[in-house]
Amino acid sequence: MIAAAPGRAFPADDAALTATALGNGVYAVFGSTNEASPENQGRIGNAGFIVGADGTIVINTGSSYRHGRELLETAERVGGKPVVLAVITQPLQEFIMGSAAFADRDIPILAHEAGARLIGERCENCLRNLRRLLGEQAMLGTRVLMPARTVSQSIELDAGGRKLRVLHFGWGSTPGDLAVYDSTSGILFAGALVSISRLPDLRDSNTSGWLSALHAIDELSPRILVPGYGPPGAAAATAPVRHYIERVAELARDRQRGGASLYETLRNVQLPEFQDWALYALLHPRNVQKLYLQFENEEFDH
Repeated sequence: MIAAAPGRAFPADDAALTATALGNGVYAVFGSTNEASPENQGRIGNAGFIVGADGTIVINTGSSYRHGRELLETAERVGGKPVVLAVITQPLQEFIMGSAAFADRDIPILAHEAGARLIGERCENCLRNLRRLLGEQAMLGTRVLMPARTVSQSIELDAGGRKLRVLHFGWGSTPGDLAVYDSTSGILFAGALVSISRLPDLRDSNTSGWLSALHAIDELSPRILVPGYGPPGAAAATAPVRHYIERVAELARDRQRGGASLYETLRNVQLPEFQDWALYALLHPRNVQKLYLQFENEEFDH
């Protein structure tokens, strides 16, 4: 059982974030589906919290120290219980850069061990880029923090008097994917494994593992699925993500094995049904390039 961190009230300097009640003490805090910008203060992607009898568990820590402070204040104001644990679903800058605000309260942060390695390997670069993009004031106090606790596989835990399942389906959207399932409410925080109306980013992915993870989510059949990006949905929200991954991989493989150049593949592999999704123009070419080069390397290896 994870013990509660000291539960003093947390002072907020800024207006509280909006927490959307999903039922049974579970809340989501929704961020932008666009890329980080001064206009959205880098607050992209979703966070949330689950209120137990003795404490609250936060899902993802935000994009900056300030954002992390606001998530903490909102979780404790709305839930009425001290935050006792934060869980990182993926080692992505929008999910981890607020972790120092939690560490300053001695609140443990839990991540997958592979995710923790990625944080250590590259997040200092992410922080420098965010400072250039958003400005020093927006990122004031933000520092890269290694998670205090790591897991290598799915676990069941009791935090704040709430029993949760922290799920690792393998390497999917990132090597360090975690999802958090609350069986009391039937709500799953899927993190970046699922996005709604925002194109999946295949940069760190294992596409076959990602498809397997989506199948596992389907079998779990949560009542409500909170994606990493976009509004909440039902378990069926996995279907468009699966279709995109399967189709873009099929097309990129066919072009590469058919002798098309990378340039021709980038120009010709389009999925019009996803063109209205956020970041299609930015991420789709990157996804095609990643897959083309992956299939090319596989040919060389054989």
